Amino acid sequence: MLRLRIFASVVSILSLATMLLAILVAAPIGVAIALLVAAACLAIVAPFDAWDSARRLRVLVAGVAYLVAVAVALLFTRGGSTEPTLLIALTVLLQLGVGIACWAFATRKRRRMPQSRRYFDN
Repeated sequence: MLRLRIFASVVSILSLATMLLAILVAAPIGVAIALLVAAACLAIVAPFDAWDSARRLRVLVAGVAYLVAVAVALLFTRGGSTEPTLLIALTVLLQLGVGIACWAFATRKRRRMPQSRRYFDN
């Protein structure tokens, strides 16, 4: 789960960088707001350990919320004229969001094994 949290924090930072790109290319304001919400969804769960299944479920919900927020940002780009660079960045963020959601879904029911420090059992 540590690798997933680190990956989520990196994707959150990339979302903020894409938000700045959206502001610089004069995209609709809804794109910047949706990306800010998306980055906040991942930033909320990134610093906390998720050892039990309830906390892992929170990480899954945050990943799905990130995915929805980036999809909303893509929908806002359809309303105005946008740069191809912004569309490429949003598409990459959408793919990263799918990756986070799938990764969190795959690890949601793992439980810690008391015999070992680093191993988990599905």
